Amino acid sequence: MLRRAAAVYLDIQDYELKAGIRSQEDPALGSVVGQVFLCDTLENGAGYATHLGQPAVSEQLLQMIVQNSHWQFHDRLVHASHADACDTSCPDCLRSYSNLAYHNLLDWRLAIDMANLALDASSVVSLLGPLWMRVADLAASTLAAARPGFARATFAGLPGLSNGSDAIIVTHPLWLTDRAGAGPEVAAAWDDAERNHGLRVDPSWSFISVFDALRRPA
Repeated sequence: MLRRAAAVYLDIQDYELKAGIRSQEDPALGSVVGQVFLCDTLENGAGYATHLGQPAVSEQLLQMIVQNSHWQFHDRLVHASHADACDTSCPDCLRSYSNLAYHNLLDWRLAIDMANLALDASSVVSLLGPLWMRVADLAASTLAAARPGFARATFAGLPGLSNGSDAIIVTHPLWLTDRAGAGPEVAAAWDDAERNHGLRVDPSWSFISVFDALRRPA
Protein backbone atom coordinates (compact mmCIF):
# COMPACT_ATOMS: atom_id res chain seq x y z
CA MET A 1 0.00 0.00 0.00
CA LEU A 2 2.88 2.38 0.75
CA ARG A 3 4.39 1.64 -2.65
CA ARG A 4 1.09 2.31 -4.41
CA ALA A 5 0.63 5.56 -2.48
CA ALA A 6 4.22 6.58 -3.26
CA ALA A 7 3.68 5.94 -6.96
CA VAL A 8 0.61 8.19 -6.94
CA TYR A 9 2.45 10.83 -4.88
CA LEU A 10 5.43 10.93 -7.27
CA ASP A 11 3.35 10.29 -10.42
CA ILE A 12 5.46 7.29 -11.39
CA GLN A 13 4.80 3.61 -12.13
CA ASP A 14 4.64 1.09 -9.29
CA TYR A 15 7.50 -0.93 -10.76
CA GLU A 16 9.88 2.02 -10.27
CA LEU A 17 9.82 1.24 -6.54
CA LYS A 18 10.28 -1.92 -4.52
CA ALA A 19 8.68 -2.57 -1.14
CA GLY A 20 9.67 -5.06 1.49
CA ILE A 21 9.77 -5.91 5.18
CA ARG A 22 12.63 -6.74 7.50
CA SER A 23 13.22 -7.41 11.18
CA GLN A 24 15.79 -5.48 13.17
CA GLU A 25 16.85 -5.37 16.79
CA ASP A 26 15.91 -2.16 18.56
CA PRO A 27 18.40 -1.56 21.39
CA ALA A 28 16.14 1.05 22.95
CA LEU A 29 13.29 -1.44 23.30
CA GLY A 30 15.46 -4.49 23.86
CA SER A 31 13.42 -6.42 21.30
CA VAL A 32 13.14 -7.18 17.60
CA VAL A 33 10.83 -4.94 15.59
CA GLY A 34 9.41 -5.20 12.09
CA GLN A 35 10.10 -2.52 9.52
CA VAL A 36 8.65 -1.67 6.13
CA PHE A 37 10.98 -0.20 3.53
CA LEU A 38 10.83 1.31 0.07
CA CYS A 39 13.75 1.45 -2.36
CA ASP A 40 14.38 2.48 -5.95
CA THR A 41 14.19 -0.28 -8.56
CA LEU A 42 17.15 1.06 -10.56
CA GLU A 43 20.52 0.06 -9.13
CA ASN A 44 21.85 3.62 -8.97
CA GLY A 45 18.43 4.94 -8.03
CA ALA A 46 16.48 7.96 -9.13
CA GLY A 47 16.37 9.43 -5.63
CA TYR A 48 12.76 8.44 -5.02
CA ALA A 49 13.43 6.48 -1.82
CA THR A 50 15.64 9.23 -0.42
CA HIS A 51 12.83 11.72 -0.93
CA LEU A 52 10.17 9.38 0.44
CA GLY A 53 12.31 8.70 3.50
CA GLN A 54 11.93 12.26 4.74
CA PRO A 55 9.67 12.12 7.82
CA ALA A 56 7.22 14.71 6.49
CA VAL A 57 6.86 12.86 3.18
CA SER A 58 6.50 9.47 4.87
CA GLU A 59 3.73 10.91 7.02
CA GLN A 60 2.08 12.34 3.90
CA LEU A 61 1.96 8.84 2.38
CA LEU A 62 0.29 7.46 5.50
CA GLN A 63 -2.22 10.32 5.50
CA MET A 64 -3.02 9.58 1.84
CA ILE A 65 -3.89 6.03 2.82
CA VAL A 66 -6.12 6.79 5.80
CA GLN A 67 -8.10 9.89 4.89
CA ASN A 68 -9.68 11.78 2.03
CA SER A 69 -7.39 14.35 0.45
CA HIS A 70 -6.74 16.16 -2.80
CA TRP A 71 -4.82 13.04 -3.89
CA GLN A 72 -8.12 11.10 -3.85
CA PHE A 73 -6.16 7.97 -2.94
CA HIS A 74 -8.17 6.89 0.11
CA ASP A 75 -11.37 8.07 -1.57
CA ARG A 76 -10.99 5.61 -4.43
CA LEU A 77 -10.27 2.73 -2.08
CA VAL A 78 -13.39 3.19 0.06
CA HIS A 79 -15.72 4.22 -2.79
CA ALA A 80 -18.51 1.70 -3.28
CA SER A 81 -17.35 0.89 -6.82
CA HIS A 82 -14.19 -0.61 -5.31
CA ALA A 83 -15.07 -1.46 -1.70
CA ASP A 84 -18.18 -3.46 -2.63
CA ALA A 85 -16.31 -5.49 -5.26
CA CYS A 86 -12.93 -6.08 -3.62
CA ASP A 87 -12.96 -8.32 -0.55
CA THR A 88 -9.17 -8.48 -0.05
CA SER A 89 -7.13 -7.06 -2.93
CA CYS A 90 -7.30 -6.56 -6.67
CA PRO A 91 -5.34 -4.92 -9.53
CA ASP A 92 -7.14 -1.64 -8.82
CA CYS A 93 -5.69 -1.41 -5.29
CA LEU A 94 -2.71 -3.59 -4.35
CA ARG A 95 -2.07 -6.36 -6.84
CA SER A 96 0.55 -6.13 -9.56
CA TYR A 97 2.72 -8.58 -11.46
CA SER A 98 5.68 -7.81 -9.20
CA ASN A 99 3.85 -8.99 -6.06
CA LEU A 100 2.17 -11.99 -7.70
CA ALA A 101 3.53 -14.38 -5.06
CA TYR A 102 1.78 -12.43 -2.30
CA HIS A 103 -1.63 -11.78 -3.86
CA ASN A 104 -3.41 -14.07 -1.42
CA LEU A 105 -1.90 -12.21 1.54
CA LEU A 106 -2.65 -8.65 0.45
CA ASP A 107 -5.56 -6.85 2.09
CA TRP A 108 -6.29 -3.18 1.48
CA ARG A 109 -8.53 -2.79 4.53
CA LEU A 110 -5.85 -4.18 6.80
CA ALA A 111 -3.34 -1.84 5.15
CA ILE A 112 -5.52 1.15 6.03
CA ASP A 113 -5.74 0.05 9.66
CA MET A 114 -1.98 -0.52 9.83
CA ALA A 115 -1.37 2.96 8.40
CA ASN A 116 -3.75 4.41 11.00
CA LEU A 117 -1.80 2.67 13.77
CA ALA A 118 1.50 3.90 12.33
CA LEU A 119 0.18 7.45 12.62
CA ASP A 120 -1.47 6.94 16.01
CA ALA A 121 -0.83 3.86 18.15
CA SER A 122 -4.07 4.50 20.04
CA SER A 123 -6.16 4.42 16.86
CA VAL A 124 -9.34 2.35 17.25
CA VAL A 125 -9.42 -0.86 15.21
CA SER A 126 -13.02 -2.00 14.73
CA LEU A 127 -15.08 -4.41 12.65
CA LEU A 128 -18.31 -2.53 13.29
CA GLY A 129 -17.60 0.42 10.98
CA PRO A 130 -18.28 0.71 7.24
CA LEU A 131 -14.72 -0.30 6.30
CA TRP A 132 -15.04 -3.89 7.56
CA MET A 133 -18.74 -4.56 8.14
CA ARG A 134 -19.55 -6.09 4.73
CA VAL A 135 -16.51 -8.36 4.55
CA ALA A 136 -16.89 -9.43 8.20
CA ASP A 137 -20.42 -10.57 7.35
CA LEU A 138 -19.09 -12.31 4.22
CA ALA A 139 -16.43 -14.04 6.34
CA ALA A 140 -19.11 -15.46 8.65
CA SER A 141 -21.14 -16.73 5.69
CA THR A 142 -18.01 -18.33 4.22
CA LEU A 143 -17.30 -20.08 7.52
CA ALA A 144 -20.91 -21.30 7.78
CA ALA A 145 -20.72 -22.83 4.30
CA ALA A 146 -17.52 -24.68 5.26
CA ARG A 147 -18.72 -25.98 8.65
CA PRO A 148 -21.73 -28.31 8.61
CA GLY A 149 -23.90 -28.04 11.70
CA PHE A 150 -23.11 -24.37 12.31
CA ALA A 151 -25.53 -21.54 11.51
CA ARG A 152 -25.09 -17.79 11.35
CA ALA A 153 -25.32 -15.83 14.60
CA THR A 154 -24.44 -12.40 15.95
CA PHE A 155 -22.68 -11.69 19.23
CA ALA A 156 -22.68 -8.10 20.50
CA GLY A 157 -22.77 -6.92 16.90
CA LEU A 158 -19.97 -9.18 15.68
CA PRO A 159 -20.88 -11.83 13.10
CA GLY A 160 -20.35 -15.42 14.08
CA LEU A 161 -21.66 -18.98 14.08
CA SER A 162 -23.33 -21.33 16.52
CA ASN A 163 -24.11 -25.05 16.55
CA GLY A 164 -26.29 -24.78 19.65
CA SER A 165 -23.48 -25.48 22.10
CA ASP A 166 -20.36 -23.71 20.78
CA ALA A 167 -19.75 -20.24 19.39
CA ILE A 168 -17.42 -19.07 16.66
CA ILE A 169 -16.81 -15.33 16.53
CA VAL A 170 -15.35 -13.41 13.59
CA THR A 171 -12.60 -11.00 14.66
CA HIS A 172 -10.26 -8.39 13.26
CA PRO A 173 -6.82 -9.76 12.22
CA LEU A 174 -5.07 -7.47 14.72
CA TRP A 175 -7.19 -8.24 17.77
CA LEU A 176 -6.01 -10.20 20.78
CA THR A 177 -8.46 -12.95 21.70
CA ASP A 178 -7.43 -14.00 25.19
CA ARG A 179 -9.24 -12.93 28.33
CA ALA A 180 -6.39 -10.77 29.55
CA GLY A 181 -5.77 -8.89 26.32
CA ALA A 182 -9.19 -8.87 24.64
CA GLY A 183 -10.41 -5.47 23.52
CA PRO A 184 -13.94 -4.16 24.09
CA GLU A 185 -15.54 -5.69 20.98
CA VAL A 186 -14.10 -9.17 21.64
CA ALA A 187 -14.94 -8.98 25.36
CA ALA A 188 -18.52 -7.92 24.62
CA ALA A 189 -19.04 -10.69 22.05
CA TRP A 190 -17.50 -13.27 24.38
CA ASP A 191 -19.78 -12.21 27.20
CA ASP A 192 -22.84 -12.15 24.94
CA ALA A 193 -22.17 -15.66 23.63
CA GLU A 194 -21.71 -17.13 27.11
CA ARG A 195 -24.13 -15.12 29.21
CA ASN A 196 -27.01 -14.47 26.83
CA HIS A 197 -26.78 -17.45 24.48
CA GLY A 198 -25.41 -20.11 26.85
CA LEU A 199 -22.67 -21.08 24.39
CA ARG A 200 -19.14 -22.25 25.05
CA VAL A 201 -16.33 -19.96 23.91
CA ASP A 202 -12.94 -21.63 23.63
CA PRO A 203 -10.16 -19.08 22.99
CA SER A 204 -8.09 -21.72 21.17
CA TRP A 205 -10.56 -22.08 18.28
CA SER A 206 -13.70 -19.96 18.81
CA PHE A 207 -12.15 -16.80 17.33
CA ILE A 208 -11.39 -16.65 13.61
CA SER A 209 -10.20 -13.48 11.93
CA VAL A 210 -11.72 -12.10 8.76
CA PHE A 211 -8.33 -12.64 7.13
CA ASP A 212 -8.33 -16.39 7.85
CA ALA A 213 -12.05 -16.91 7.30
CA LEU A 214 -11.93 -15.58 3.75
CA ARG A 215 -8.79 -17.51 2.85
CA ARG A 216 -8.90 -20.72 4.94
CA PRO A 217 -12.52 -21.22 6.08
CA ALA A 218 -12.14 -24.96 6.68
